[in-house]
Amino acid sequence: MLDTITAGVVSFDPEGRVTTINRAAARMFSLDEASVGKPLETVFARGELAEVATLVLRTRRLRTGVAERELTLARDGVSVTLLAMATALRGPDGEYGGAVAVFDDLTELLKAQRLAAWREVAQRIAHEIKNPLTPIQLSAQRLRRRLGGTPQERELVNECTETIIQEVDALKRLVDEFSRFARMPAPAPRPTDLRPIVDGVAALYRDSHPALSIATHHAEDLPMLEVDPDHLKRAVQNLVDNAVTAVAGVGEVEVETALVDDGRRARIVVSDRGPGIPAGEREKLFRPYYSTKVSGMGLGLAIVQEIVAEHGGSLRLEDNPPHGSRFVIELPVAPATSPAPVSA
Repeated sequence: MLDTITAGVVSFDPEGRVTTINRAAARMFSLDEASVGKPLETVFARGELAEVATLVLRTRRLRTGVAERELTLARDGVSVTLLAMATALRGPDGEYGGAVAVFDDLTELLKAQRLAAWREVAQRIAHEIKNPLTPIQLSAQRLRRRLGGTPQERELVNECTETIIQEVDALKRLVDEFSRFARMPAPAPRPTDLRPIVDGVAALYRDSHPALSIATHHAEDLPMLEVDPDHLKRAVQNLVDNAVTAVAGVGEVEVETALVDDGRRARIVVSDRGPGIPAGEREKLFRPYYSTKVSGMGLGLAIVQEIVAEHGGSLRLEDNPPHGSRFVIELPVAPATSPAPVSA
């Protein structure tokens, strides 16, 4: 049972030696079976893990025998937040018999909470900005019609009002993005073949970027998925657009589909041969309104993450050796789903 749960569990004897490590904990802390039998100060010696040893030792001193705290770890260049709870084990006479520590990964929960907060902010911003835009634009158009007696005056009025109208249009586009992010339409799932969606997005970029090499590869056994095809198309298009930008529209981009985890999950991978993304930037990429593009609004990856999450899937970023990036979407496959027909 311990090996199948997602929470990490580590137990210690009265002398503080590790007695049990389940698979989730081994993965969280990069440990192996050789750690069993070693003192906890040795197993959790790394700087950021020293708090685990401190937490377990506190259970000896606390009357309740329970200690709890949040831990922040760096895993593959990404910050991971864990809720750690250590509980003392007591013998028949109340003597200290060791401790059990349980670690829950809060990373996705905190991301969801931040995303919800950002969506509320976006909704308020959109409401506050949108109201004055129309009267500003109408006033500029009215000034253009009424003012400017001499040719010089008309030129100046036209120049000024054109600037106002263009900037108002830009603000309207920004407000539209805020509104779409704040109120994503509810998904309408139906049996969907991912391959035509991927091929359709790739075809759009082949037509608009003649110097771009964009290839698609599909698994023949890929089943139909119960998803919203419009939402998934938007997610794939956002990732492909980022990849095309990374290679400056003239490099190599690949999109592939696969069936993984013994057929329980379908995978979409968008990879590029661009310069890659520094480790320090990876966590920020999924935050709303953070963008590395000069003209970007920073909503693309946040929207992709929202779409994937609403389908019960996961999204992650990986390196694409020797250089470049891979964005990986994994979606659950319904148990009774049959394979999609292979495209001709």
